[in-house]
Amino acid sequence: MKKVFILLLCAAALLACKKDEKGNGGGGGQDKPVTVVGTVKGGDTPLEGVVVSDGISCVKTGADGKYALPADLEKSMFVFVSTPSGWSAPVEQGQAIFWKKTKSCTKGSDGKYVADFSLNKIDNPEKFTIFIYADPQPRKNSGSTDKLAYKALDCCEDMYDDMQELKATITDQPVYGIGLGDIVHQDLTLIDKHKTGFARTGISNYNIIGNHDQGHSSSDYELSDDESWKKFADKLGPVNYSFNLGNMHFLMLDNMISQGPGSGKYADEECLTGFSDVVWQFIQNDLATVSSDTPIMVCAHSPMMVAADGTERGGHYIEQLRGLLKRFPIAYAWAGHSHNTFNYAPVKNTDKQYPIETHTLTRVTGALWTNEFISTNGTPRGYVVFKYNNGDISWKFKPIYYQRGTHQATAPNYSCRDWDYVDATVNGNATKRAVMKSSGTPNLDDSYQMQLFAPGVYEDQYVYANIFMWDEKWGTPKLEAGGVMNTMYRVNKNNFRYSYSDRYITDFYHSKASWYSDVDLNNCMSIFRGFTDMTHGTGTVSVKDRFGQTYSAKITW
Repeated sequence: MKKVFILLLCAAALLACKKDEKGNGGGGGQDKPVTVVGTVKGGDTPLEGVVVSDGISCVKTGADGKYALPADLEKSMFVFVSTPSGWSAPVEQGQAIFWKKTKSCTKGSDGKYVADFSLNKIDNPEKFTIFIYADPQPRKNSGSTDKLAYKALDCCEDMYDDMQELKATITDQPVYGIGLGDIVHQDLTLIDKHKTGFARTGISNYNIIGNHDQGHSSSDYELSDDESWKKFADKLGPVNYSFNLGNMHFLMLDNMISQGPGSGKYADEECLTGFSDVVWQFIQNDLATVSSDTPIMVCAHSPMMVAADGTERGGHYIEQLRGLLKRFPIAYAWAGHSHNTFNYAPVKNTDKQYPIETHTLTRVTGALWTNEFISTNGTPRGYVVFKYNNGDISWKFKPIYYQRGTHQATAPNYSCRDWDYVDATVNGNATKRAVMKSSGTPNLDDSYQMQLFAPGVYEDQYVYANIFMWDEKWGTPKLEAGGVMNTMYRVNKNNFRYSYSDRYITDFYHSKASWYSDVDLNNCMSIFRGFTDMTHGTGTVSVKDRFGQTYSAKITW
C-alpha cells in the first residue's frame, strides 16, 4: 500500500511538472459539463493538439482533431481556435476569422453546440511580417473633434494606402496586422469602414479592444465591464484570444476595465488598466498550454508593464501576469493608448525582475484630436513593421507616406518638418505623397528612423535627435561634425518644438477647442543631444539599432 501511495505521489509530481514547466496543461472548467464539441482540420486532415477556447477554458484536440469544451455559455459569446504554428485562419474583409459565435452554431440532439474549424496550411511558416498599429480612432466627419486639423477618416485612408503599397512589395511570406485598440472612436458603425480598408490591403488583421471601442451611446451609461465589450465583439470577434506564428505565442487581451454602475461614466471613459476575473482565468488557462521555451507577445491597449520613468505599472492582476511570464525566455508587451512612442528593454545585470520588454506605439493617425502628421512626442504618423525569419526577429518604424486630406483650418508653419507633400494619385483617389526637403525624393520610408534638430532650435548649441524606436538594446548615437565624432547623451525635452514652431500647438488647440484645457507636453524618452561649436554648418548622426542595422541622417544649419 505504501508503495502504491509513493507511485501516486510521483505521478502527481510529474503531471504538475508537465503542466507548469512544459506548458502542456491548460484547461479550466474540466469539472463543468461539456457544452460545445467539434473538429479542427487542416483541409481534410484532422489536427491534433490545437487549443480551442471560449475565452475562459482551454482544451486541446485529440489525434482525431476532435475537442470537447466546457464553454460557459452565460459569459462567452464565442468558441475559437488558437491557430497553431504553420496554419492560418480564413480571412473575411481583411479580418482573421478564427472564431464562431457559439449560439449561432448548430445544436445537436444531445444539447451540445457543434463548432467545426478548417484552417489553411502556410507554405513557409517560418517567415512572416506583421504591421502593428495603434489608435486609428476614426470619427464621423461631422464630429466637433474632427474639424481641428486633418479628418480622422482621411488619416485612416492614408494608413490603408500605405499598408497596401508596402504589402505589395512583400511577396515571399504572409503579412498580418495587429491593431492595438481604439479601432474606432465611440462609433462602432465605423467598424465597417475599418473592414473595408483592410480588405484592400491584402493583410490578415487581428484586433484588440480599446477604451473608445467599448459600447458608447446614451444607453451605455455606466455599462458594466461584463457588457461593455459585446457590441465591439459582435462585429470583430473575441476580445481575449491567442494565436501562434513561428515559434512565438501571441496573447491578445482586453485590459480596459469599465467602471460600471455607480461610476457616473460612460463605458469608454477613464477605464481602469487591468484584467477582470474572467480575463485573468483565460490568461492562466491559455499560458498553461504554452511550452516554457516559447517567446510571448502580449498585445493589449493600455501600457501595463513599465512606465516612462522605468517603474513597474500596477493594475488588477498585472503583477500576477508578470509572475506568469517569468516562466518564458522573453515577453514583449505591445500597447498603444498613450498616443506617444515609448520603448523599454531591460538588459542583463539590471535590477528588473523579469525579462519583459515594453513597446508602446504612437497613434497611427497622428496627434490626439487634430490628427496631425505627428504624435504628441514627435513620432510621425506610422506603424511598426515586425519581421520574423526562422526564429530571428526585428522591427522598424514605418512613417506613413500619404496624406489624403486637407487641413481644416489655417495650416501651421511646418518649418520643423523634414518633408513636404506633393500632389499624387493612389487607387484613383487624389492624395499627396511625402517628399523629403533635403533631397526632393520620395523616401519617407523605413530608413526614416529619426528626426534631427539643428543648433538653435532648442536655443542652445546642441544637435538633437529624436530616435523613434530607441530602447536600451540600441547603441548610443554619435554626432560627426567637422571631422570630430561626439557621443550623444539621452535627455528629456518637451515635445512641442518637434513639429510646431511658435508654440502653434498651444495656440491652435486653445483657439479652436475651448474644451481642451491643456496641451500634452509629455517628455519624449527617445531624444539625444550632442554639442557642436556651430562653425561647421553640417553634421551627421548615426546609430545602430538593436538588430545590428545602422541608420544615419544629416542636418545643416
